[in-house]
Amino acid sequence: MKQFFKFMFASFFGVVLAGIVFLVATFGIISIIIASADTAPQINDNSVLVITLDKPIYDREVEDFSAMIGTSESFEASKSIGLSEFISVINKAKNDPKIKAIMLDLSVLQTNGWATIEEMRQALLEFKKSNKKIYAFSDTYSQNAYYLASVSDEIYMNPVGHLQLTGLGGEVMFIKDLLTKYDIQVDLLRPANNNYKSAGEMFVNSKMSEANREQVRTYINSIWGYVAANISESRKIDLASLNNNVSNLETFMAEDALKNKYIDKLAFRTDLEDKIKKDIGSKKVNWLKYQKYRSSIEDIFPKGKDKIAVIYAYGSVGQGKGSDLTIGSESIVKEIRKAVEDSRVKAIVLRINSGGGDAIASEQMTNEIFNAKKVKPVIVSMGDVAASAGYEMACGATKIVAMPVTITGSIGVFGVIPNFGNALKKNLGISFDTVTTHKNSTFLTVTTQMTPGTRAVMQKSIDAFYNNFITRVATGRNLNKNFVDSIARGRVWSGTDAKRLGLVDEFGGLAKAIEIAAKEAKVKDYGLLLMPKTKDLSQQILEAIGGDVEMKLYTKELGRPYSFFLELKDISEMKGVQARIPYIINF
Repeated sequence: MKQFFKFMFASFFGVVLAGIVFLVATFGIISIIIASADTAPQINDNSVLVITLDKPIYDREVEDFSAMIGTSESFEASKSIGLSEFISVINKAKNDPKIKAIMLDLSVLQTNGWATIEEMRQALLEFKKSNKKIYAFSDTYSQNAYYLASVSDEIYMNPVGHLQLTGLGGEVMFIKDLLTKYDIQVDLLRPANNNYKSAGEMFVNSKMSEANREQVRTYINSIWGYVAANISESRKIDLASLNNNVSNLETFMAEDALKNKYIDKLAFRTDLEDKIKKDIGSKKVNWLKYQKYRSSIEDIFPKGKDKIAVIYAYGSVGQGKGSDLTIGSESIVKEIRKAVEDSRVKAIVLRINSGGGDAIASEQMTNEIFNAKKVKPVIVSMGDVAASAGYEMACGATKIVAMPVTITGSIGVFGVIPNFGNALKKNLGISFDTVTTHKNSTFLTVTTQMTPGTRAVMQKSIDAFYNNFITRVATGRNLNKNFVDSIARGRVWSGTDAKRLGLVDEFGGLAKAIEIAAKEAKVKDYGLLLMPKTKDLSQQILEAIGGDVEMKLYTKELGRPYSFFLELKDISEMKGVQARIPYIINF
């Protein structure tokens, strides 16, 4: 009895303590939110807009509760930088007489997407039309940071820093030997001609296939050609000389970067600040942080009676509701229908930034887009990547807009069928016995070896999905189906090549897509309706209890090795046919 009361009180105390911790954390977060909800800050004269891109950059602003865990920073830790909002902020600064210049601090740049950087770069180029200067500083420039900096009137770098212009390279991780070591069998099924559909090869190969090597070489050369040409033009460096410098790492050392005219001056940030004061002609300069200026803009997007709905589809594709950073077919279908049924909405812009995922989920959303186009113009804006399932969603739109450096195509499917039976028995001593009503009752469990019969059924399913995919593209893009098949087969294309092949209509970013949507709908005075609504912190706190945040924290703390485990986890969670692309470019 004594032990009973001991355990009872211990359990009771644990529950009470957990409740107290939860309440303290909740009230702390609420107080932070209240403290951050002050009135819009006032902007002083002689302001220099200081842009530090040290937060994640997504297509729009989202709040990330997991970013607050384990950090002593304020509520701002949960904030991201939204590309849509960034463009609007820069446009506002262009015409704001209180903003005299922009200073880019690019020591940290939290994005890997070339299309995102290109849209930011174009916004900065537009800012320069106001005859206001842009200055850039970094202790060390990564390649994509330097590309953004190349629009600047003056580029400064720490005297002991480095300029990491190396060109593009593709790295593909293969885990076949790891799977073999633990006796895990994986069957990869693809349509017979889908040589380029390489996403599943990591499970069954130890190196890149020739088809994959060919496609990667083609699209990274296309992207680099575009990037290099723009750097060449901005810095007035001969393109051949630029490529020679990059090949021989003749920009890496600070002195070489200065000598070859990639950098204007080797100095410290304080030196650049002094230079900006001199250029502005004022000893007193207000160094205005981007987030503060962003907070001062109450109407970040235009208002109007007529609306253009901007629906964001960001992340991997799956069935269900999804989240702010993943695409759930249930949510996207619901938002498309709401936009179609809303009489205020005159056109829809679907912003896709996805390398694909579940083929059934993709088909659900694609079908909804085909139906929506019959009622209202649907313009797709492609982000960094809109490939595989991401491209299928796009193909039914009225028009498709992409950046030259967007990664797209990958029209193809595959199936990964894992078998953990031997691994569990050999390594953990776990075995299975079964009772069935039919000979294939355990078809597609992760502990059953495929038979020739079940493999044939899966192959038939995959072939049918591929045929449906190319039919969708042929119909949506008004192309011959045989032609679509010839450029499909899982092949990845850059935006430049996709436009040449008829997979894309025009070059441009989200702003261009919105402009086209307004033109198609014949509206001039319109507002934007952003969909779906992003989740606030209270919703994320509730979801955090389910463990999603914990998983993200493990990934953040353990880094790249943990990603290998996640790849294995991904195999076991794949359901049915997949339409994915591996995102493999190093920046």
